[in-house]
Amino acid sequence: MYFHVAGPQSLRMFSSSSFWIQSSRWFAVIVLVAGVFVPIAFGDQPGDGSRERTDLKISGVYPHLTTYGIYSQNGGHHKGGHEECGIGAIVPWADKLWMVNYAPHQPRGSEHKIFSVSGDPGEGELSLTVHPESVGGTPAGRMIHAESKQLLIAHYLIDEAGKVRVIPIEKMPIRVTAIARHLSDPANMVYYVDMEGSIWEANVHTLDVKRLFRKPVPGWHGKGGYTSQGRLVVSNNGEMHAGTYDDLIVGGPAKTPEERGVLAEYDGKNWTIIERRQYTEVTGPRGIAGGSDGQDPIWTMGWDRRSVRLKVLDNGKWHTYLLPKAAMCNDAFHGWYTEWPRIREITDGRWLMDMHGMFFDFPPTFSASDSAGLKPVASHLRYVPDFCAWRDTLVLASDETSIQGNRLAGQPQSNLWFGQYEDLRSWGPASGYGGPWIGDPVQANVPSDPFLIAGFDQRIVHLSVGSTISKNNEAYRATGSQAILSMSDQLAGLPRVTIERGNWRIPADGFEFTVDRPVTVYLAVDGRGEKSLASPWSLTELSLSWDGGTSDRIYQCDFPAGRISIPANHDEHKAGAFGMPHAAFVQSRDQSLTITTPPSVTVSNLNPRAPDAPVHAPVQFTLEIDVDGKNEWTELDRVEVADGGYVGYHLPEDLDATWLRLSANRDCIATASIHQTTTRFADPESGRELFAGLADVDATDEQGSTNGLAAWVYPAKRNRNLRVVGENGKHFEFTKSDFEWMAAESDTELDQLLAVEPEFTIDAASVVLKSRGEVLRLPKGSESFDHPFDSGWPRASREVESERHLANIHGTFYEVPLELNGRPPVWLQMRPVSSHSKQITDFCSWNGLLVLSGVRGDARPDDHVFIDRDLGAGLWFGGVDDLWKLGKPVGRGGPWYESKVQANRPSDRYLMTGYDHKTLTASADRDVEFTIEVDVDHQTGWHAVETIAVGKGDEVRYVFPPGFSAHWVRLVSDRDCVATAQFTYE
Repeated sequence: MYFHVAGPQSLRMFSSSSFWIQSSRWFAVIVLVAGVFVPIAFGDQPGDGSRERTDLKISGVYPHLTTYGIYSQNGGHHKGGHEECGIGAIVPWADKLWMVNYAPHQPRGSEHKIFSVSGDPGEGELSLTVHPESVGGTPAGRMIHAESKQLLIAHYLIDEAGKVRVIPIEKMPIRVTAIARHLSDPANMVYYVDMEGSIWEANVHTLDVKRLFRKPVPGWHGKGGYTSQGRLVVSNNGEMHAGTYDDLIVGGPAKTPEERGVLAEYDGKNWTIIERRQYTEVTGPRGIAGGSDGQDPIWTMGWDRRSVRLKVLDNGKWHTYLLPKAAMCNDAFHGWYTEWPRIREITDGRWLMDMHGMFFDFPPTFSASDSAGLKPVASHLRYVPDFCAWRDTLVLASDETSIQGNRLAGQPQSNLWFGQYEDLRSWGPASGYGGPWIGDPVQANVPSDPFLIAGFDQRIVHLSVGSTISKNNEAYRATGSQAILSMSDQLAGLPRVTIERGNWRIPADGFEFTVDRPVTVYLAVDGRGEKSLASPWSLTELSLSWDGGTSDRIYQCDFPAGRISIPANHDEHKAGAFGMPHAAFVQSRDQSLTITTPPSVTVSNLNPRAPDAPVHAPVQFTLEIDVDGKNEWTELDRVEVADGGYVGYHLPEDLDATWLRLSANRDCIATASIHQTTTRFADPESGRELFAGLADVDATDEQGSTNGLAAWVYPAKRNRNLRVVGENGKHFEFTKSDFEWMAAESDTELDQLLAVEPEFTIDAASVVLKSRGEVLRLPKGSESFDHPFDSGWPRASREVESERHLANIHGTFYEVPLELNGRPPVWLQMRPVSSHSKQITDFCSWNGLLVLSGVRGDARPDDHVFIDRDLGAGLWFGGVDDLWKLGKPVGRGGPWYESKVQANRPSDRYLMTGYDHKTLTASADRDVEFTIEVDVDHQTGWHAVETIAVGKGDEVRYVFPPGFSAHWVRLVSDRDCVATAQFTYE
């Protein structure tokens, strides 16, 4: 028995006696099974009960194929534990496309379903079947078992005729993250890998299951599993524990913040940890077959704070390669925001890899002796848990509208994207960032791991040598626990004095230490309670956050040489829960500070110069290239960097090589951060036509008012529709069933929910954001964005793709990572997507589509614009990666505009990531020198690039070399002055 859903009126039942009931707001199915009538409700149906449109395809998305988290409730469409519904796995099988969607954490089942899609995407006729065998849960594992000719996906086994069997979720209560071939009985048995870390085996014929290991290796966010070379390899990309480490066979708790997740292997007898890092996909040349009984290589990918990590098991030995990150949305410390990136064959012989917001061509011959062919394709905004080829079409699964911490959506929903491989090249630029060393101890003459440089147009290697270790390297809020996630630059690298966390059910102790010279102490105070420090401590605007996303308040106080007493924290932030002990950051005028402590107090990061390194000796870096991926290295160049210095080295534009590696001639603390950017941006002509229906920001009607149809949008909770609040308090619903407009009753609560509060300000110099105690400055677009529209300020940011924000600020869209659901986005790691001159008042994701408001009042309906002039309502619909075509990121602004500048006090940081041609124009009211400093990795602080002399009354232009790239830039003046410093990005 199954039911087929292509719209309310086309519901049909097969293999059973049935009848169905429909009203204008809902429909249900009464099924006669074994003599018992079983009602199956499908939830609230939008519109007027007419047949749902199946002919619509907008930017590769069929809205009628949308999947949801809730199917059984009429009304609220919400149920605890159902806040997400990403599509975790898609597989062509039995003449259909099969897929499952997932809840955030439901090992014992949920409302989520197994679906199949029928039809031909080339002809545009597709229908969605929701199968009654569905047990839900949190699944993404899939495998085709060759011997039994079955698709194994989640808890389901599907034969060649499409018959679905289910392993009862009560018998195997796990979140199926991977399925792999069995080591000893592959014809009959398979391994199921649980996200929590347990390993099960199941008989594919009888469906008998057995748990083999409760938790053999560390980690609490399991991802991949694959078998070859006589071993089962599993991966995990999280360390935010949901239990204990008591069941571990090997390994233990993380010893440093870097030790999150695991890559491990099992040879049938013993478990071995390969690496304590965050890993996701594990696969090989046989891909979805789950492994090989022979000696095929195994590929796996993950990441650390430096770069994407790609490893290959070749003839029993692991080899490591490094790749750049296009985006940092996957980097959150817990690993939850990296949902099943894949390496997968999409056509005969063509493989695709997706990681950290970038698609790569992946060679199926990838090995240690033949690693060529790996190249970037394009970056993307879509959150892609799986992808495949089906009937000559590339299909991407998505995790789109989540309501975990997202108040601006009523229910979770996700959809598929259908297109061609070549379509990807019209998406985001092939630009990425990372490197082998980020403030790391480097041993003399030991080469780094290879770093990918193939396929990028412009490449700059930021090299620096210094004694300051990265602010995120082995940094704990308390001694040995609560890893620091982020902190203000002023705290980075300072000696840190801490005590152990202690029992959180009793007040935290104070502590003492002594210093041999005058110091300033910055004290991190747990921000969860009401604790405030009295004089002589003063509150600063500095910031620090640690595991769990908790933010501290930072105080400061000056002390002479001698004993320093740090107060206890008796603050009870909730009943029976006391705050963390304070952490002290100690600043002196030189690095020879001595801090003396009792045994219970720990000092970290004190004078962290590499042992026995000459204080002033420069470092000579040797750059080597592997041209053809044959592991044959030739010297490219040697670059000398002074101790404490920086050099930006541009790789030759005509350099044709696959990999780059570096080595140093002496022990040191080094950074090699490689920024690789593109010269190709989306065709502006295609974007001009695509977005023609949106009102220009400077357009006005005959009465002098801007002519955009302002609106604020909300994916409904009560049905599948889009709720819309227009100007003058008008309310509408845009129906999912037929994509038509309906007038709706006013709703004060919705008005309040969608009200826009400005998230940024504008001054003469630039756009101003405030985040975590810092002032961040962004480029300006048209002057028309300096003021609100007639309808008010447009919305600045909201979650669009699951677990990441999209921001529309002064004419530029940005992607902004999240650190935890419901918390402010991590603005420091934003990247621009596109710039525009449109009156976009709001935006969201809905039924797999990106929705933009601000349609021209006189716009003509087309494939993207849906407008009702009688009602005065209209919206634009497309795909989220259409945004790249809106316009190349451009803008003008800077840290100063006729500003009073203090000598040697750095300016605010100004965004530089993702922009192309860069020019600085500077002037001052006296003779000065401005030093340009850049932040290249979000971790090691600032590096001086150039010093420019500016004469009184002169205007000096500094043009950055082609391909120069950094994340942020700032300036420092050598004298007090009134200065202007403006960057132009073209």
